[in-house]
Amino acid sequence: MLLVACLLTAFMLVADQAWPQRWGPRPVAVKTAPVQSKAIPQEVSFIGTIEPNVATTVAAVVAGRVSAAGFREGDAVTAGRTVLLQLDRGRREIALRERAAAVARAKKQWEKVREGSRSEEVEQRLAAAKEQEALLERARRDFERAKQLYDDQLVSLAELQKAESDYLAAREKYGSARAALKLTRSGARAEDIAMAEAEHDEARARMDAVSYEIEKSTLLAPISGFIVRKHVDVGDWVNAGEPVADLVDLDPVFAAGPVGERKIALLRPGQSATVALDAFPGEAFSGEVAHIVPQADTRSRSFPVKIRLSNAQGRLKAGMLARIAVVVSSGEPSVLVPKDAVVRRGPDEMVFVVSDGQAKAVKVSTGRGWRAFLEISNGALKPGQQVVTLGNEVLRDGAKVLLGGGRGPGGRPGGGKPGAKPGAWAGRPGAKPGPGAGPGPGAKPDSRRDGNR
Repeated sequence: MLLVACLLTAFMLVADQAWPQRWGPRPVAVKTAPVQSKAIPQEVSFIGTIEPNVATTVAAVVAGRVSAAGFREGDAVTAGRTVLLQLDRGRREIALRERAAAVARAKKQWEKVREGSRSEEVEQRLAAAKEQEALLERARRDFERAKQLYDDQLVSLAELQKAESDYLAAREKYGSARAALKLTRSGARAEDIAMAEAEHDEARARMDAVSYEIEKSTLLAPISGFIVRKHVDVGDWVNAGEPVADLVDLDPVFAAGPVGERKIALLRPGQSATVALDAFPGEAFSGEVAHIVPQADTRSRSFPVKIRLSNAQGRLKAGMLARIAVVVSSGEPSVLVPKDAVVRRGPDEMVFVVSDGQAKAVKVSTGRGWRAFLEISNGALKPGQQVVTLGNEVLRDGAKVLLGGGRGPGGRPGGGKPGAKPGAWAGRPGAKPGPGAGPGPGAKPDSRRDGNR
């Protein structure tokens, strides 16, 4: 077995040394991408945080003992439909019946005063007036007879004065009876009617207050959204104004962050914005500038800016880190290459342009970075050229290359000598590139990318 392994190793060494004489230098397997011409938009970028559309703390309206509180943190709620809290309302229902009886009593009194006296009361007052009239007439006759008898000296002065007194008293009683009859016939005064009405309204208000407390004993969600914190549970006693639950509305949401005073003048409501979240790598969310707060933080001299984002599916959560870019102008066309196409060789930056199966090293000067691209500012490249984006770390000028999926010498995918595994030398750690595939003497390949340009 050991002998077979030694023979196989010797064969592979001989075959490897014979490769250049039989097929020429090995091509390097690479991937390419086209040089593009695009306008790099001018953007204002800043870091922010996802904020809810509405964040509120729901408080108890009336005091009472909690009889039901079935919600949980994280539950979805619907405005006006989801029950957050139910208070015991037994005593309030008893008080409501008492107030209803008081309202009924005040209403009857008001109606009685408003409708005036009944016909029987009028007849009674009329009879009393006639009776006093008859008594007055008799007292008048007695007084006239007493005066005549006094003139004839048949009665004393005291008897005359008594008859006069009886007459005057009868006249007063008759006048009172006539006034009472007139009052009964005319009905109640406007002041009495107004007072009876006010007493009825007061009783009704007391009943409505109890009805309101019963209604607010059932606390409904004021907004549609989610429960983020629960403050009470069954059996607790809550007072009016004490917190019950914290709610957030997450559709839409806002990506809010600070923008420095040097860039705030470039922003205005309605501008389009792109938001990237660490929670969703590689995905961008579209929004627009919704609010620019016109008051700066005096310490940082930055202005809060809020970007509105649609969140119908509820993927975005409050508190997520947001990387925001607002497009403020379209910009001018520039030559762009993928960031992976640029490699460093010492102090120089270069890209490898593929043409007729060979890679040509082109020294470049990079400018601005935009998304996954770098701007080429020295005019060394033209749109449409193919530049190497994978495998360029081991290339040198003039090296033969094999594009991904091509066939190399021997008719094997990726090249290689007959019988070898496809692509056995390409892209594997520790593989030995053939002549023409490595960097020049003294060159130090550097695969680092400057992604912040």
